[in-house]
Amino acid sequence: MKYIPYCKICILLICALAVLAVSALSEGEYRTLRSGSYGDDVLSLKGRLYELGYFNGSTFNNRYTDDTVKRVKAFEAACGLSQTGVATPALQSLLFSHDAVSNKSGKNESGNVPSLTDMPDSPYRDLSLNSSGDDVLALKQKLKQLGYFAAKAETGDYNSALADAVSAYQRAFSLAETGEASAALQQEIFYPTQTAVPAATPRPTDGSATGTQTAATALESRYTSNPTQIPANPGNPTSTPAGPARELTLPELNMNGFLADESVSPYVYADRDDGHWCYISQNLFIEIVRMQNKRQNITWFETEVRCTPDSMPQAFLAKGSREDGHNYLTPIKIGEQYDVIWGISDDFYGFRWYNKLNQGVIIRNGEIKANDPLPANNKKWPYLEILALFSDGSMRVYESDEHTAQEYIDMGVINTFAFGPILVRNGDIDESLYDKTVLRYTDDEPRMALGCIEPYHYIIVTAKGRTKDSEGVTMHWLAERMKALGCENALNLDGGNTVALYFMGDVLNKVKNSTSYRYISSMFGFSQP
Repeated sequence: MKYIPYCKICILLICALAVLAVSALSEGEYRTLRSGSYGDDVLSLKGRLYELGYFNGSTFNNRYTDDTVKRVKAFEAACGLSQTGVATPALQSLLFSHDAVSNKSGKNESGNVPSLTDMPDSPYRDLSLNSSGDDVLALKQKLKQLGYFAAKAETGDYNSALADAVSAYQRAFSLAETGEASAALQQEIFYPTQTAVPAATPRPTDGSATGTQTAATALESRYTSNPTQIPANPGNPTSTPAGPARELTLPELNMNGFLADESVSPYVYADRDDGHWCYISQNLFIEIVRMQNKRQNITWFETEVRCTPDSMPQAFLAKGSREDGHNYLTPIKIGEQYDVIWGISDDFYGFRWYNKLNQGVIIRNGEIKANDPLPANNKKWPYLEILALFSDGSMRVYESDEHTAQEYIDMGVINTFAFGPILVRNGDIDESLYDKTVLRYTDDEPRMALGCIEPYHYIIVTAKGRTKDSEGVTMHWLAERMKALGCENALNLDGGNTVALYFMGDVLNKVKNSTSYRYISSMFGFSQP
């Protein structure tokens, strides 16, 4: 099955990057790449795998996805190596060498079977007390996700807390409790061969060495020092996704993924039947793919956006007899008012204004609209947590009352959205999203999430729900998907029937020319220049 790419880059440029990598890099200059990595080196890796026949498509993004893992494993298998799916410096050195095995011929460029005696089988090194590095931080984060590491996973130092967490994991599998993470143990932690990892017993909150805590212990608040632990190995939300089937031939793009020719009109592609839409100009890249998991009966849309400082997204406030943003129109009407190219429904703060509810901290296009948040940790829905768009193109998430509207303005914020919950903050999923006692998290619903990979680079996931072809998704599914797509920060926006994904006069998550659009007060996106 072909995984549909996001940021499409000209294959000639990708191959050029791969060639440069061959000539310029030694093994010591590569970094380890694994699921969740992103950057130009990931793009080069994919380009080289394409050259060797491990990719059928010819256009790629710069993210190391689950599909990339499969391609790397295929290369490892062809070379007679253990299939880890992790591109270590040693593996990349082989990949970019003349000894790399082609998937087309089964041989290297010399026509010989390569010698692999010096190639390590494992992408991991043995770790113990006083070890340090990014791999130590990755181990902490994984064990924290599984419920074994209770402290904050912020540093790359192998300390006593990590040793205790490793011992707890070993104890769960009846292994010798050394507290040391061998390469083999890390391989099992990150890529388990067993069907399920035993859940850790949460550490007692009183600091004692013994104690128990059952699943019935409810969270006193959504954020706590001892949150509900994430289930061991939560299911991959896109285990069998199907996306657009037709190959897309793009015009020539520059290295930033925008139109290379300054004189041509924007490239527009829309195929509702196949579920694929694009808008590419000299300073804006938008790609939307419709994904389906028939086994789970889920349909969702993944939108990738790249822009420049001159083409930042903006808020579109519904115009009418009241103040802009306090009127109620369909997405189609708002799109017509502003000549919108692409847009999404947002936090629907106009609904809260009309009903005299707390609107949250609302800034639109640099103007303060409201400054009445709820207290952090409140249980009132929506929590009014904040996603802020800064003038430098970055997006960050905050607690509902972490800053005032004026403080955000002083920080350089030009738009805020107040809804929640926070899905991903600084690369971490909020564990409370797995709390089964919160029905708003566990119900399958139509949902919308907005997140940021890096400045000027955004991801939007729009999940259909309450329809025959899609039951909807849970909150933790949404968080996992945003993180899998590379988001460092992401927020859940207003869901249900409010959800609208607009592209060039069409609301993609609704039936064409639907008459059931919900009236909303604002959208967020891009308009014609």
